[in-house]
Amino acid sequence: MHIQLLPQKIPVGISRCAVGDPVRYNGSHKHSKVCTQLLGNCFELQAYCPEVAIGMGVPRPPIHLIVSDRLRAVGREDPSLDVTQALEDYADQLVPEVENLRGFILMQKSPSCGVRTTPHYKEDGTGVLAHESGLFAARLRRHFPHLPMEEVGRLNASDLRENFLTRVFAYDAWYRYVATDLRPARVIEFYTAYKYLLLAHSQPLTRALGQFVSNSRAMPVEAFAYEVRGKIMEILGHLASRKDRTNALMHSQGHLKGYLNKEERNELALLIDDYRRGNKPLSAVLTMLRHYLPRSPHQFIHSQVLLAAEPAELGLCDFR
Repeated sequence: MHIQLLPQKIPVGISRCAVGDPVRYNGSHKHSKVCTQLLGNCFELQAYCPEVAIGMGVPRPPIHLIVSDRLRAVGREDPSLDVTQALEDYADQLVPEVENLRGFILMQKSPSCGVRTTPHYKEDGTGVLAHESGLFAARLRRHFPHLPMEEVGRLNASDLRENFLTRVFAYDAWYRYVATDLRPARVIEFYTAYKYLLLAHSQPLTRALGQFVSNSRAMPVEAFAYEVRGKIMEILGHLASRKDRTNALMHSQGHLKGYLNKEERNELALLIDDYRRGNKPLSAVLTMLRHYLPRSPHQFIHSQVLLAAEPAELGLCDFR
């Protein structure tokens, strides 16, 4: 299985205020050039504002989340204003649209859209009990537990941006290569193509997934596919470390060294060690591995997504 990026843009949802629409409660916006000018190069951004969609208007009374009998979205100044059900119903109505999305970028701290930074207040509104998801985002997560979701502000950090891109690419690839053919053999083929990339994100979780896929006959076909997809997305949710990436690169080197002469083997080993010590970029190692890749007759190493173009090489990580 050779997994490649599509030439057309990948559909990704985004909060409307992040694309520059003045839809915040006070009539302002939070335009993110990282999202529109950088990520917009590979994402087809589809904008949503739950609070406007349920008829709250602009400007509107600000809301916040309180924990009472359940998590509720109520007016910050007028607690009798309760839009909890309306926000959840809107998320439910969007399910057919979101099924066609491969990621969602949401505004941090928003009572509707936050992914991990939204304050959850005590019932009297005086103290913060936790910082978690907004009501709309939480409802989307219920419907789409594996959908890559990230907050606008966090995407300013290149490592978090690269991680989000990696997850979106993987989620998109699943729908292109597996979603219409859930046979265990196809699912395992997909996992195999991602194996070394997964190792770069978490060696223990990848080994556990390897054990899981070896028992594919123990589960119904659809349940097996669902679990594998979930575990792949969970592993990719971990930031790839230099140590784990080095390990994955050395695994790749091991598949090629039998087809290299002594000088070439030493050059590749030194380059990987330079990367490990922070003296060379990952792209330099990947370029050399790809240069030697045609010498190997083995399908396994040719299929590895790790050796495909990474987000940094596509110009999607650095923003100035």
